[in-house]
Amino acid sequence: MLKYRKKKWLYFAILLLIAVAVWSLYTKQNVKKPEIGNRNNKEVVKTPEEFGANGFDNIPDTQSLQKAIDNSSSIKLKDGATYIIDKPLISNHSITISTEKGAKKSAIILQKNNQSALIFNNKRINSTYVTENVSKKQSYVVVKSTNDMEPGDLFHLKSKKLWYWDNRSVLHKGELHKITKIEGNKVYLDRPANDNYNIQEGETVKAATFKSHYLRLHNIIFKHPNPSNTVMVKVNYASDTKIDNVSILNSKETGIFLNKTYGTSISNVRVELGTTKEISTGYGIQDYGGTGTLITKSTFKKVRRGVDFSGDIPSRYGIVKNSRAYGSGKGTLALGNSGFGTHSTAEYITFQNNYIENFDQAFVARGNYITIKQNTLQGISSRFVFASYGDNLKLLNNVYKSKNGNQLESFILLRVSYLGSIIATENIAADQNGLFLKGNINQLSDIKLEANKIKSQ
Repeated sequence: MLKYRKKKWLYFAILLLIAVAVWSLYTKQNVKKPEIGNRNNKEVVKTPEEFGANGFDNIPDTQSLQKAIDNSSSIKLKDGATYIIDKPLISNHSITISTEKGAKKSAIILQKNNQSALIFNNKRINSTYVTENVSKKQSYVVVKSTNDMEPGDLFHLKSKKLWYWDNRSVLHKGELHKITKIEGNKVYLDRPANDNYNIQEGETVKAATFKSHYLRLHNIIFKHPNPSNTVMVKVNYASDTKIDNVSILNSKETGIFLNKTYGTSISNVRVELGTTKEISTGYGIQDYGGTGTLITKSTFKKVRRGVDFSGDIPSRYGIVKNSRAYGSGKGTLALGNSGFGTHSTAEYITFQNNYIENFDQAFVARGNYITIKQNTLQGISSRFVFASYGDNLKLLNNVYKSKNGNQLESFILLRVSYLGSIIATENIAADQNGLFLKGNINQLSDIKLEANKIKSQ
């Protein structure tokens, strides 16, 4: 009887151990590990010093900074510290990098090599194809697979068909959205579709999805010891990024490169690149196929162009306002230099209340629905706007003020490739020695010139 009871308890204990083991295995397989940088989780704050950085010596802190990025969602840098790096810092999750609260001096990240200082690289989670025609202003897209997609994800469409104007054989139709809802294979968009896609007529449109990860930069200086042919900060497929009180120094090609970003906000940024005549980019900030980028209260010096909107798909709904761009005078940088501009693939872009000085032209306009209003150009320049390729250009209430006896050659220079419409009203050109519009107006689809004033010396 005693032996029977012992065997019974032994069997029970064995069964209990098996049950515990099975349950443990089940939970390990099915409980998702919290993701660092996910906005739904508690903020994880680290400092580079926790991983061995100093910030006040001449020893590279690259590994310490990278470990801090890998193990946190927020990094605090020391007041007045200079963190030396010798290769790019990389993040693929939401991250905030800032100088500690109450700091008197911004921390410096000094990239000693001829490379980027920071790369934000959001990973793609799904790649599929559009399977039904999409009409302009349609609220949804039908795709082959919605695996792993969720509302809030970034949704990137790219057609194999080329863009309408100045496509250079590599620039395509396409657009960037956020997903609001998924029903079967229907993906609902945050705003109506910007273009038509004729799948039944053989047009191929690829759809890629990215999680809603962000980059936040506050009160930091990124620099090289000397001007270098680099892109200082690269941001790929990020949502709701915020960059404020940041300086970019000595990165001759591009200061901040925004690749397919959604809802980026940039304010109080100072960019001084040291761009020279052989550089064909020289952009303070380049928005490349993004949507809804807002740039305010920022200053650009020693650049070929303060802000550029372009992309391998159109950059849309961008705004630059209350900002300043300073050039080095007409003819001193590569052709096409301007305070601000759009570069082929751009739509619904607005430049408002900006100040520009000493570029060949204040603005380059290439794209569709480009609005330039209430801006001021002063200094040694040839024209206010250079228009080529596209449609629906508006110039409203802009002013040119002479400096050192300079005179504009024209207010608008029209290239033979621009065949769209122009509206120009209430613009003032003080000290201009040529026509208000230089070019063949007969090539335009429509033109309205009203209440513009030219004052010659």
